[in-house]
Amino acid sequence: MGVDSSLVDKLKAQRDRFIAFSFAGADVLLEMDADGTIGFCTGAGEALYGLSDSDLLGRSLSEFILPRDRKRFDDCLLRLKNTSRLDHTPFTLMGSGGTVTRMRLAGIRLPHLPNTFHLVLSRVPPMASMEIERISGEVDHKGLFIEMVRSRLNEANRIGTDYTLTLFDLSGSNLAALDPKAAQSFLSTMHNAMEECSVRGTSAGTLGGASFGLVHDDKMPAAEIQKRVSLVAQRFSDKTKGATIKMRSATLEMEDSTLSDEDIAKALGYIINNFVKNSSQFSMKSLAEGAQLAVADTLTRVRNFRKMIKGEDKLIFLFQPIVNVRTGAVLKYEAFSRINNNGTLFAPPQIIPFATDVGLIGEFDLFTVTKALKLLKETGTISTLAHISINISGHSLGNPGFYHSLLKMLEENRSVLGRLVLEITDAAQIYNLNEARRLLTRIRKLGARISLDDFGSGGAAFELLRNLPVDFAKFDRDFVMDAADPKGKSVLKAMTGLCHDLGIVTVGECVEDAATLANLCGVGIDYAQGYYFGQPAADAAKRITYFTEHIKQAGTNEPGLMAAV
Repeated sequence: MGVDSSLVDKLKAQRDRFIAFSFAGADVLLEMDADGTIGFCTGAGEALYGLSDSDLLGRSLSEFILPRDRKRFDDCLLRLKNTSRLDHTPFTLMGSGGTVTRMRLAGIRLPHLPNTFHLVLSRVPPMASMEIERISGEVDHKGLFIEMVRSRLNEANRIGTDYTLTLFDLSGSNLAALDPKAAQSFLSTMHNAMEECSVRGTSAGTLGGASFGLVHDDKMPAAEIQKRVSLVAQRFSDKTKGATIKMRSATLEMEDSTLSDEDIAKALGYIINNFVKNSSQFSMKSLAEGAQLAVADTLTRVRNFRKMIKGEDKLIFLFQPIVNVRTGAVLKYEAFSRINNNGTLFAPPQIIPFATDVGLIGEFDLFTVTKALKLLKETGTISTLAHISINISGHSLGNPGFYHSLLKMLEENRSVLGRLVLEITDAAQIYNLNEARRLLTRIRKLGARISLDDFGSGGAAFELLRNLPVDFAKFDRDFVMDAADPKGKSVLKAMTGLCHDLGIVTVGECVEDAATLANLCGVGIDYAQGYYFGQPAADAAKRITYFTEHIKQAGTNEPGLMAAV
C-alpha cells in the first residue's frame, strides 16, 4: 500500500520545525520565509506577548518589533541569511494593547530549506519574571547598574555634558495581587518606558526586586519621566484587580569633578543600597553627598567592627572533626570563628564580607591566628593530641603587612605549629601567586601545614594546585553533592586522583549522611567533614574521638578496624 507523498512532506516539515524548536529551547517558534513573512508559529505567544498565532501569520515579524530596534532586527536577519545562525539577541516586542516585552530572538536555517528560517522567542528573565519579589537569581543587577552609571559618567565628562540619576521604587505596590501575566507585562512595559527616557535609550536597569533606575539628560527632565512612568501605571489600572501600585522616586545630580573613581563606586553602591533598603526615608540629592555619607558610614562601621572584635573573649571557636573515611580516626578539627558581641554570636558570613570590603580582613585573620596559637599552648579547650585548622582569607595573602605580622607571630610560637593548619579561603582572590607561594613555603618550613578550602570552585583551582605548596585540598560542597550522580562521581574521582598524584590529602565537606560518606570513599577521598559526625561545638576538640560506628554504618570500614573509643 502506497504512502501519500503529501503526508510524508507534511510530517517531514513538522519534524524539521520541532527539531529547530528543541534545538533552541525557547517559548515561541516561528517559521519565516526569505521575504520576512511568518508562515508558521506555535508556543506561548498569546500568553507571554499578547500575540496569537492569527496575529502573526502572514505578517512580517518586523511589524511587531519596537521601532527603535528595527534596524538592529534587520541587521540580525541579514546575519542569519549569511551565516545560517543567529545567537540570542535582545529586542523589545510590541504586544496587544500597547504593552511591550523584552525578549531574545535566535534562529537557524536548515541546509535543505535554504529559503526558510526558524526563529525562536524567549523572555529576558530580569524584567519578565513572574516572581515579582525575585528577579533572576544569579544576576548581580545592582553591580551591572553601577557599572552602567560609571560608564555614563565617563561619557558625560568626555563630551562636556551633565547627566542625572533617577531611581524608582515599586516595592510598596501590591504586585502579588496582579495576574502573573499582567504583572510580567507591567514590569516589562515600565522598564521600556524608563529606557525610552534614558540616555540613548539604553541607560535604564533594575536594581533588583521592584526597584529601577535610569540615567538621563536635561532633554528629559525628572518631572517628564515621572509623568510617563505614571501613565504606564494608569494604563494597567484596569488589570490590577485589587492590586495597588505605589511608586517612590529620587533624583540625584551626578557632578563628580571632586571624586575619584573609587569614591564614585562607593558612592553609587551606598546610594543604591540605601534607596532599595528604604526609599521612603531616602533624601540624598547628589553623587557628592552620597560619597561623603558613604565615607562617614564606612568609618563608623570600621570603628564598630574593631570595637566588636577587641578583646580575646570576643572571639569564640566552634570545632568540627575531619574524619578518616575508612577508620573513623580524626585528622584534625576545623575551628569556626564566632564573634560574641553582647551575647549575640556573629558567624563569618555576617562579618567577613564587610571586613574584606573595607580592608580589615587581614586584621581579623591575625586576630584569629593569635587566638588559635594561645589555645594550642593552653590546656582545657583543645586536647594536646588534637590538630586544628583555622581559616585565612586569600585577600590577606596579598597584604605585605599581614604576612610580615603573621610570620613573626608563627616564629614566636614554633612549639605548637606542628598542630596548626592554615586553611586558605577565597584562594581564587590571591592576585600574586608568586608572593603567596613564597609566604606559604616559609610557613610550612616553620612546621604549620596548608589547606585549600572549597577546592574546585572558581576557574583557578588547578592553577592554585600547580603554584601553591598545599598539604590538603577540601572539595567544594557542590562536587560532594554531585557525586551522587554518575557523571559528578567521575569528575570528583578524577580531581581526587590528581590531588593524590601531587601528594595532597583530600577532604570532602558537607557530609550529612552515610550515603554521602560512602560516595566519597568510593572515589578515593581520604577524609570527610560534616553534620554526619557532629555539628560544630565549643568542646568538640577537648578529647580525641573515634567515629567507628559512623564508618561501619556507611560500609566504608577497613578490615581489623579498632574498637570505638
